[in-house]
Amino acid sequence: MHKPARTWLGVFMTGFAVIVALFLVTLFTQPAEGGLTRIGRVSEDAFGWRSVPPDIPMAHVRGWEPADTDILVIGDSFSMYYAWQSPLVAAGYKVATTHWDRSGPLCADFPAWLTSIGFKGRMVILESIERLLPERLEQAQGCKTMIRRPLKALPVPTQSPAQPAPGFRLNWESPLTTGLITYLNTRQIVKTHGVVDVEHERFGDYIFSSPVADGCRQFSSRVCDKSLFLTADRTNRELQPRDAEFMSTVAHRAAPVKVMWMVVPNKTTVYLDTHNAAAFVARSNALGVGPDLFAMAQEQRLRIIDLYWPNDTHWSMQGQLYFGNRMVDAVRAAGLEPLP
Repeated sequence: MHKPARTWLGVFMTGFAVIVALFLVTLFTQPAEGGLTRIGRVSEDAFGWRSVPPDIPMAHVRGWEPADTDILVIGDSFSMYYAWQSPLVAAGYKVATTHWDRSGPLCADFPAWLTSIGFKGRMVILESIERLLPERLEQAQGCKTMIRRPLKALPVPTQSPAQPAPGFRLNWESPLTTGLITYLNTRQIVKTHGVVDVEHERFGDYIFSSPVADGCRQFSSRVCDKSLFLTADRTNRELQPRDAEFMSTVAHRAAPVKVMWMVVPNKTTVYLDTHNAAAFVARSNALGVGPDLFAMAQEQRLRIIDLYWPNDTHWSMQGQLYFGNRMVDAVRAAGLEPLP
């Protein structure tokens, strides 16, 4: 064989070997199940949760249309599991759930909008994650007329949201380099004592890892002394007392319908930046706009393992049921009992 031919054959075989190696590494890299492991391309095996979720009967995973309900929930991804609402359903309340994307901002004509969608219930629960609430409030302050269109409840899950932790499966779907990138990102996180910003080729710094004090009392993941967090938790504007005051204004507009705000603290606020939004929380409590989930989360994070999933920014099913039961307490304290 001529030397040029041997050279090209060697290059081809080397390239083929590299491709096969990358393929095998990716194939045996467990696919990411959590939002943060997926975005950051971090090992699911290292940061996936392993706790046993509580039972959520499908009989309680239900939804009604706004015209047929006691309580209308306008929420974000925390409400899309229909999990925290299940204690309300178990207590006898009819609950309709929709997303902020469908309702749009809560403009000045919010009470008229409730009538326009056929809502005849007695309470609206406005659920929002902390980091997105400033933007939602600013949009509401700057508008007069809400979207006028039929409002349908979101589809109810076809199976209970309380499923066991996913087992290992081969990764056939991910790009060829995923396994190597996941290995390198995870190794950097595990070996670094402090914060690690995880780069994403499309989104830039999108998540970060950080040590968590007493982390192994709080997370069931194999790497439990650290956790993953969304960068936006720290870059979005902090909630202020003036935000609580506007939330109170929105609630009073809707009378006689009761409005309860359900502000979900960021995962970063719960585990790292524990004094974040403290002035907002104090003013919110003084005005009575909704239950103090910030204090509840601080109290329970050392009692409920995986209150928030280690590989995600959301509550686990343990967290969903805990906060759902506290919402039942808050609804009853507001004087709303289920209709017979």
